[in-house]
Amino acid sequence: MNYESFLELVKQRRTIRRFKAEPIPRETVEKILEAARYAPSGANSQPWEFIVVEDPVTKKVISKNIAKKIKERLENDPTFNRKAIVQFHLFTAPVIIVVLGDPRLKDAYPVGKVLRNVLFRQSLSNCIYTIQLAAACFGLATAWATIQGGPVEMEVKKVLGIPDRYTVDHIVPLGYPDEEAEDRQLGLRLVKERARFRRQLKEMVHYEYYHMGKFRSDEEIREFIWSNTVTRIPSS
Repeated sequence: MNYESFLELVKQRRTIRRFKAEPIPRETVEKILEAARYAPSGANSQPWEFIVVEDPVTKKVISKNIAKKIKERLENDPTFNRKAIVQFHLFTAPVIIVVLGDPRLKDAYPVGKVLRNVLFRQSLSNCIYTIQLAAACFGLATAWATIQGGPVEMEVKKVLGIPDRYTVDHIVPLGYPDEEAEDRQLGLRLVKERARFRRQLKEMVHYEYYHMGKFRSDEEIREFIWSNTVTRIPSS
C-alpha cells in the first residue's frame, strides 16, 4: 500500500451513528478481527477478547440498558450534546463487537498503577482503531462507544455473562452507513459537519523545540471546544 492509499483509508474511517439493516457476512467480521489481533500492545500483552453480537433482541437490551445509565450520568451535564452519543443507537447496527480487556495482563507492564492503567488502555485503543480501519476497507462504518467502568459496564456484563475479571472497554457498532437517516436529523447533521473539521498540520507540529507562538490560551481552547467538537454544540 502506498501513502496516498493509506491516507485515503484513514480519512474514510469516521464515526457513524445510524446504520442500514443489511447483514454483514461472518467471514467479513472475522477478517476484521484477524486484523485487530495484530494491533500493537504494551509488552505484546494482547489484553483483548471480543464478543460478536448479532441477535437483535440482545443488541436492543444492551443499548437500552446503557442508554438509561448514561442519561442518569449526564443529568449534571446539561450542555453535553446527547445527539453525539453512540451508545443510544447501538441496536441499529447489524453487528456490535464488544471489546473486553483482561487486567491481569497488566503484570507484563512496568510497576506503577498509573502507568499500567495507561498502557492497558492504550493497548485496547490500538486494537479498536485497527478494527475501525479494517472495517473501512470493506466499506463498513464504525463508531467509538466507550464503556469503561461503573454501572454502564455492569449492565453489559450482566447481559452477556462476562466474568468479573474482564473490563468492557468499548463497543464497536459495525454496519453499512445510513447517511440519509443521519441527514434527516438536524442534530446529527451538525455533528457530521463538525466531525469533518481537522486542525491544520502547521498549527500542531513543532520542530526541535516547542514554539510558544502556537500555544493556545485557555480562552482559545474553550472557543475551540464550543466551535468545533461534536459534544459541545450551543443550543439554537
